[in-house]
Amino acid sequence: MPADFLTTLDALPDRKSPLMERFWSMIGPKAPARIEAMAREARAVTRRNFGRTMRLFAPLYLSNECVNNCAYCGFSRDNPDILRVTLSVDQVVREARHLAEQGFRNVLLVAGEHPRFVSEGYLEECIRAIRGFIPTVGIEVGPMEAPEYARMVEAGAEGLVVYQETYDREAYAEMHTAGPKKDFAWRMACPERGHEGGFRRIGIGALFGLSDWRLGGLDRKRPRLNSTY
Repeated sequence: MPADFLTTLDALPDRKSPLMERFWSMIGPKAPARIEAMAREARAVTRRNFGRTMRLFAPLYLSNECVNNCAYCGFSRDNPDILRVTLSVDQVVREARHLAEQGFRNVLLVAGEHPRFVSEGYLEECIRAIRGFIPTVGIEVGPMEAPEYARMVEAGAEGLVVYQETYDREAYAEMHTAGPKKDFAWRMACPERGHEGGFRRIGIGALFGLSDWRLGGLDRKRPRLNSTY
C-alpha cells in the first residue's frame, strides 16, 4: 500500500537527496562560461527528447467565480472590483471552436474554485462538448477526490494541472487565508489523487515570487514525486 504523501514528506530529513544536491549545484551562481555550457547541454537534451517541435496549449477560462482568498489573485472571493462570469456550455463550445480554428489542438479548461458555479457535472459536460474537435483536453480547477477525477478522465480529459503555488508552508499560510485552498495538505496530495483517477499527464509547480525561487521546500518533495511519476 503506498505511503501517505504528507506523512512521507514530513518524515524526510532536512538534508537534500543526491538528486536535489545536483539540482542545487546547477542553479547556484555560475560563471558566464559555465552558463553557456549548461545552455548548450540543455538544448542538446531537449532536441534529443523532443526534436525540433514545440507543443502549444491554449487556456480557456470557464469561470472566475471563486470561494478562496489568495493574496496574489484577482479571482479572490473578497475582490469587489471584477465582474463575475461563468460561461454556458454553448459559450465554451464557441470559444473552443475559435481556438481550434487558430490551430490549437490542446486546450486547458481553467476555472476558479466554486462548487456551485463550477460543479463536477458542469465540467464533465464542458469536456464532452469539446472533446470531439479538441484532441487534447486538460483541466486546471479546484482539487477533487480521486473518484471525481476518474469521472473527468471518463469524460475525455487527459491532463491535470495543479500548482501548489509555494512549497513553503509559512508563505502558503500567509498567501491563502480562506477557502478550501487554505489547506496545504489537501492541495499537496492533489497530483497523487489525479494519478489515481487515471490522468495521463499531470502538471505541477510553484508560482515564482511567493517564496525562495530556488525551491524552498521543494527539495524535500521532489524525490517522492520523482519515484511516483
